[in-house]
Amino acid sequence: MDDYDRREFLSLSLPGFLGVLAALPSLCAVATRANAADGRLPADGAMHWEAFLESVAAEAKKQHLDAWNQDQYVRDIAGIASRLHLEDPVLIKGMEQIKTRLKKGKVDFEYLEKRVDFGLCLVQFDVGEIIAPHDHPGMTGMILCASGEIETSNYDLVERPDTPPPAGHELLRRVETKVLKKNDISTLTAKARNIHTLHARKVTQLVDIFTPPYNDERSEKSRWYELSPEPKPGDPALFEARIKE
Repeated sequence: MDDYDRREFLSLSLPGFLGVLAALPSLCAVATRANAADGRLPADGAMHWEAFLESVAAEAKKQHLDAWNQDQYVRDIAGIASRLHLEDPVLIKGMEQIKTRLKKGKVDFEYLEKRVDFGLCLVQFDVGEIIAPHDHPGMTGMILCASGEIETSNYDLVERPDTPPPAGHELLRRVETKVLKKNDISTLTAKARNIHTLHARKVTQLVDIFTPPYNDERSEKSRWYELSPEPKPGDPALFEARIKE
């Protein structure tokens, strides 16, 4: 057998060396995915995009368990999202793309990832834009404010009110109103805070994660509401809402 020293094993032609350099980003991404999946990322470190996706995917798989705890799940996803590196090139590119399509009076959406278990999109609002109250049937949601400032209000459906509203109407109880700024998070589950409305105070970009993701069936089941301008007498958090056709 011929003798080789370490230098010969490491020698590469110039084209080969350039090929290795070109492949490094992909190799690093694969390694990051593997490390994230195996839990080898530091608990207090900022997550780049690939590690973030794999961490979300690992949590989202738990929805198939009989004992899936949605409240714990959205807390875990919020914890992961709080570590997302908001200057990651993938996120910056998505933000720049959505900025070029921003039109007054229209909220813009850009899906960054859509898998069987979850969907992740970037949402941009111009100043003053509003998303009317709507629900998320059978879904959990996590909203991370990546930039700007936006007011969110969450509601619970009153399922068996003492005094039923007229046909085509529901009673909604406001359970939370807060203003999200950069790095702030809001969550909802299929049973709690599931209905929300958003009103942008500044140009705002949000990272949304919905588990399970929207599909045709969930989109068709989703309801949009028109809230009465004033709450019900004697209860400042209770509103009658007309179901929009």
